[in-house]
Amino acid sequence: MHVLPLSATILRNRFTLRAKFRHMQVLIALAELGSMRRAASALGMTQPAISQMVAELERLVETALFQRHARGVTLTAAASELLPAAQSILASLDDAAERMSSRLQYGAGVIRIAASPAAAGALLQGRLDDFHQRFPDTHLHIVDPSPDMVAAGGALGDYDIHCTRKPAVVPAGWQFHDCVADRLTVICHPSHPLAQGGRVPVAALGDAVWLSHRVGSVARARLEDAATRHGWPQLTLCRINAHIPELTRELLMAGTRLSLMPRSVMLPWLQSGVLVEIDSALTQPLAPLGCLWRPESSARSVANAVMFLQEAGQQ
Repeated sequence: MHVLPLSATILRNRFTLRAKFRHMQVLIALAELGSMRRAASALGMTQPAISQMVAELERLVETALFQRHARGVTLTAAASELLPAAQSILASLDDAAERMSSRLQYGAGVIRIAASPAAAGALLQGRLDDFHQRFPDTHLHIVDPSPDMVAAGGALGDYDIHCTRKPAVVPAGWQFHDCVADRLTVICHPSHPLAQGGRVPVAALGDAVWLSHRVGSVARARLEDAATRHGWPQLTLCRINAHIPELTRELLMAGTRLSLMPRSVMLPWLQSGVLVEIDSALTQPLAPLGCLWRPESSARSVANAVMFLQEAGQQ
């Protein structure tokens, strides 16, 4: 007799009724460590207990989740489909535990902030200590919502505040508050030959070595357009795409490279004089940076954080 594969509804019901958080922990540990022994050690369990958990989970889904071999275990295709859900479940549980703990202990709760590198440099860096002094009972959880995180399922509503550039369209139920003006500009180390004062001619920019940027970015489009319009013989690039501000600063510290980028990304180092901004024809205004949030459904602590960031942007 032909047996039909389990339907999505049956699997969901089984997970709801019979799966445990411990099953999810074991699945994740085995995926990361590739060994029953190492997973048992990491979770504070015995190896037979790990084997039992795997057997229970495999009976629940009626398929093998791991391939056993001499070096340990590897995930099957079915386990690879289940793994992201397990990671999301435990991440949500961690977040809920953190929020409940903060609420019970301090009464202020947790504010989840998604901050782009530009917004982090302009609004957060150098101001977190001031925030803590003013709101010591508020727990900030700050992440960079990278494209990979978004692709993995990160949604707008996963965060209380988005520190970001002003969107072309503000989603329903959300408001955007401008905090800081921004511009695309050329940045380098003070020792760079073109950082000696005055407006830099376009021809001199064409002879420089530039940090490269990801395809589709405003900076890359602007730089390539300038090379075409001004007839630069070639666009000389340092082919290291560093999307982390600290690494970009490190590349500029040699004093031999330029970078066309949002001023906000390097703002802390510009303010301290570690890096400088060059006056050039490549400078152009960008949409302002600020806070995207939901005033109608947000706690008072979130409103306080938005107000703090607005005030910080005006300083």
